[in-house]
Amino acid sequence: MLKQQIQQLTDEPDFVQRVIQHEVPMLRADWGAKDEDALVHSLGVNLFAGLGRSFGHVGIAEYPVPRAEQWQRKLVRVDSAWFDSSTKKLVLLAEFERFSRETAIEKMTNLFVAAHGCDETPNALVLCLWSLDGVSVDVPWLRTDQPLSVPGGPPVERPSGASVYILHAVFGRRGDYLYFLRLRRLA
Repeated sequence: MLKQQIQQLTDEPDFVQRVIQHEVPMLRADWGAKDEDALVHSLGVNLFAGLGRSFGHVGIAEYPVPRAEQWQRKLVRVDSAWFDSSTKKLVLLAEFERFSRETAIEKMTNLFVAAHGCDETPNALVLCLWSLDGVSVDVPWLRTDQPLSVPGGPPVERPSGASVYILHAVFGRRGDYLYFLRLRRLA
């Protein structure tokens, strides 16, 4: 079911637009958000929490994950988490970040570390990279089947049992304002 929900995000743009209308209307084309400070990031984090809620999950923004001691000496936060409302089980962890090679690797590493810090491995890890329409975004170099380097700790691997999805959030520009266009799947 979760796999179909994630696929729905890329296959049904009207569904995502309805969630935007209700949860984060600043991402609509008729409103928009300035690309300053961390506003687009914050709106994207809230979009993912809202998407989780729209599927009947408990969707949380800025979710603190228990310590994964061997990698981090601090609390790890992920941008969004979804819990199954009937089983109370964590089913998804997500990061929403502006596209750059460095950030993509850093946030995928964060997802892996966070998943290892959970009592039970979540079913899905989602890395959503955003950019403006027309910017070429592809990630063949981001390998989720190989260990990732962690500063101050041993390399971290994708937890067994967790599927990894890499999405691209495409934004349009109207003057000084950005607005959400669509999601597409990269991997």
